Amino acid sequence: MQPRVGQPKPPESSEPHEHERHWLGRCQAGDATAFQPLLRPYLAGLLALARRQCRDPHWAEDLVQETLVRAFRGLPGFRGDAALRTWLFRILVRLAAEPQRWRRTDAVQSLDADVPDHFDAPADRSAMARELQDRLDEAMERLTVRQRTALHLRAVEGMDYAAIADVLQCTPVAARMHVLAARRKVLHRVKEHLDP
Repeated sequence: MQPRVGQPKPPESSEPHEHERHWLGRCQAGDATAFQPLLRPYLAGLLALARRQCRDPHWAEDLVQETLVRAFRGLPGFRGDAALRTWLFRILVRLAAEPQRWRRTDAVQSLDADVPDHFDAPADRSAMARELQDRLDEAMERLTVRQRTALHLRAVEGMDYAAIADVLQCTPVAARMHVLAARRKVLHRVKEHLDP
């Protein structure tokens, strides 16, 4: 079941899971085949945030691919100061803020990592649920990039304010303020469309 706004995932633990440590160790030892199993659990979240950032599914896929390329290059130096998941989201947010640095017309380096087109979207949503989702998407588009990112990381990814602050490179208080401002604006826009 995919979390919805208002139903965050459980907060990530500060200790990486044994599975992640295993694959991370193999990657850092030079085993390129360990990269995909290491990052597979984060692809859905990365793609969802990339779609929020880019508003174009093709550029979103390119943004995720470039994020994976940068992560692959940077993994040998990854010290674990932040959780791997937080580090990946930080890379994506930085790249999204400066598209001229990664959007190219020439051939780009690619990794053998599958980036799915979709992740278990419910096929039989009611018209009312689709309308609400459209209004939420529209309200999210009207937010500043920092507010949209902060709200997505909190509501969809279930990150705590410290992790959001790490991704956005701000203080936890500022991260909380971005989330609160975003929630207020989204609630106002959605309520506007739902009131009779």
